[in-house]
Amino acid sequence: MTTKVTMPDKIGRYQILERVGKGGMGVLYRGHDPVLDREVAVKVMLADFSEDTEQMRPRFYREARSAAKLQHRNIVTVFEFAEENNQPHIVMEFLRGAPLSSRMEEQPPLTLDDKLDIVTQLCSGLGYAHKEGIVHRDVKPANVFVLQDGTVKLLDFGIAKLATSTLTRQGDVVGSAPYMSPEQIAGAQDLDGRSDVWSTGVLLYELLTGRKPFDGDGLTTVIAGILREQPPSVEQYVPGLPKQLLDCVSKALEKDRDRRYQTAEELGRELQLIRKTHQLNAPPPMDATRFASTNVLKALHDDRQKEAGAAVNKTLQQAVSPPPAAAGGGSKTWMIAAGIAVAMIGVAGGYVMTRPAPGPATNTIQTTPVTQPVQPPPQQPANLQPNGPSSAANPPVKPVEKLASANTNGSGTTGSPAEKLPAKKTPIPAAAAPAANVPAPAPAPSSRATVAVTMSAAYEFEVLDGNRVISASATSHELPLQANGKTLRVRAESVFLDQPVRVDGGAENRFDYTAPGLGRIVIRAARGDCKAMIGKKDLGYGPWQPIPAAAGEHQVDLVCPDGQNPLNRVTVTQGREIRANFTAK
Repeated sequence: MTTKVTMPDKIGRYQILERVGKGGMGVLYRGHDPVLDREVAVKVMLADFSEDTEQMRPRFYREARSAAKLQHRNIVTVFEFAEENNQPHIVMEFLRGAPLSSRMEEQPPLTLDDKLDIVTQLCSGLGYAHKEGIVHRDVKPANVFVLQDGTVKLLDFGIAKLATSTLTRQGDVVGSAPYMSPEQIAGAQDLDGRSDVWSTGVLLYELLTGRKPFDGDGLTTVIAGILREQPPSVEQYVPGLPKQLLDCVSKALEKDRDRRYQTAEELGRELQLIRKTHQLNAPPPMDATRFASTNVLKALHDDRQKEAGAAVNKTLQQAVSPPPAAAGGGSKTWMIAAGIAVAMIGVAGGYVMTRPAPGPATNTIQTTPVTQPVQPPPQQPANLQPNGPSSAANPPVKPVEKLASANTNGSGTTGSPAEKLPAKKTPIPAAAAPAANVPAPAPAPSSRATVAVTMSAAYEFEVLDGNRVISASATSHELPLQANGKTLRVRAESVFLDQPVRVDGGAENRFDYTAPGLGRIVIRAARGDCKAMIGKKDLGYGPWQPIPAAAGEHQVDLVCPDGQNPLNRVTVTQGREIRANFTAK
């Protein structure tokens, strides 16, 4: 026989407005805090302090304090732990959005970039909590909440640990079986953050494939799979994913926790790097570092620097030790490879950001890979002083530019100056050598390179250079060649779009841009004598129909006759509605 649970009018000082959910650990209500005049979520936990007051109550509050001190943008904020009639309850911020378990079933589907962004934010919250000494123990889609602006919040953080150590009987197993780590199932007493890393790996697998890595008809089958079997390959269900991502999932699901990612932050950095490296297409475009902390960004930068250095070393090794086939007559190919090595050193060394200055490091980079192995003598000195010492300050930019272009179009035109060099035999004075190597670094030519630009959207927009329209309103634009690094503007007043776009042609000197997708803004106002405005557009008096708007942040204002003009900032997400509420009269 089931007992009907009536909704209380108040819990503590909080007025209860509605019941919004019920789970295995408690009932969740939406409430109002009359003291601070804010909306809250009140979770009444299914436990009773009356059974063991001496032990349970102090332990509950001790661990409650630990969970409440977690202040992080990716962890739900806990306001208060208390009890009412010997039953504990937790008061938290009230969130608007959807649990990830529901969002995975909704339309439009999450893009690959969205999925990696969600897990990256999740790792950021987990990493912070692990440093504070708290392990979640129940990471799963139902406990990951996606707000309307795309922010991820991890729910019940610390509550699972509270339940394990305080609110359950000896021998109980807490957690959701398909997401539990092998050591958690085995009952290890020294669980640490690596257990949450495993659960996050399961969640990532499910996001990518639409199914759990270990699933079955019964609990025994699931547990046996987690302990003894390898999960089916992600590629079996979703072919074509980057190998780096497949390896990332496999490492997160290592049964031996010593072989897993050792921290959640390490897993998050790897996913950030995959998003950067593979430039995943995600409508609406999401800044890959939008939710990344400063520490994550620094670690990501260090990882990329290491990869760039390894690539340069590999290229130099190949340049210094050319294949035997090149000895017969591949001098031009050898010289091009050496030139590419020079250019790559300039890029990887970070010379783009510094003013060139003479010094031994520049001489070594410019001369060592070229002059030692090349016979006849290298091309670069010949180009440094074609007309005598007076031109020594400028020419070094040219050899790098020619070598880079030779690599691009295969023209092989850089060989002729070197072939003429032995006839001139012009010695370079020792004092002039450093000055000859002072020039602007290799990236300088790329800043002058032109880029083919293509822009498109599902709606009409125009492209501007400053305040000058260079392409009239249309759904797609093929622009004349633009300088690499130039900043253009895209504008569509009908959907409140006006934002800068930096042209970045990359190695292929081509830049493809997709404007943000469309969502809708729903304006609700208690007053009927006010006009609404989004940006500078006057929408007139309400009621208002849902208004199409480009994904991103927008400001909604009410203009009222008494001069009380409230505003509301909303973040629009593609394919979804966001409300701008003005409910106070």
